Amino acid sequence: MVISVTDKLLGVFGGTFDPLHIGHLRSVMDVQQALAMQQIRLLPNYIPAHREKPVLEARQRYQLLQKVLLDTPGLVADDREIVRQGVSYMVDTLHDLKQQFAQKHLCLIIGSDAYLQFCDWHDWQQILQLAHLVVMKRAGVAKPLNKQLDHRLTNDKRLLSAETAGKIIFQDVCQLEISSTQIREMIRKKQSIQFLVPEIIRSDLQTLYEG
Repeated sequence: MVISVTDKLLGVFGGTFDPLHIGHLRSVMDVQQALAMQQIRLLPNYIPAHREKPVLEARQRYQLLQKVLLDTPGLVADDREIVRQGVSYMVDTLHDLKQQFAQKHLCLIIGSDAYLQFCDWHDWQQILQLAHLVVMKRAGVAKPLNKQLDHRLTNDKRLLSAETAGKIIFQDVCQLEISSTQIREMIRKKQSIQFLVPEIIRSDLQTLYEG
């Protein structure tokens, strides 16, 4: 079946990517295909707001992401949080993107765990005035509940194009049991990370995290 790509929806996926792994890429690609998004922008944090400081420098993480996505249509590495510096608050990033892509409907892609904590995010109400939320979950797993947000839920994907922001949709994705922490630990123990990370950066990661 041919998927009709809409040019209205712009996906936004932030993270430390310390390091980037196959789980990140497979999940966002599932979202891109399911919602027929023309583009998803992946943004490495400069200083993450809710996590410990990354091991690799922000510019290194961006360059690795850029290298992986060079030949991946529809997935784009975006360094605006690194250029901006400071703590990477998503509300600031969405304001920035809205100025650049005024005609687009922004779709912030987050995981189920982040959805449960979303109301602890900096200026979360403003985020929902700037973007829709697309919450990734594993197929067959029940949707997590968030009483402050659940009234915004919809199963109608067409509303993401019809309305500019404020809707929340759950999207089933192939969530692989891979974590960046696990990969760093495997490298430290000199174990193989083959098939866990993109092959094009595997040797780079082994060098960077061993150093």
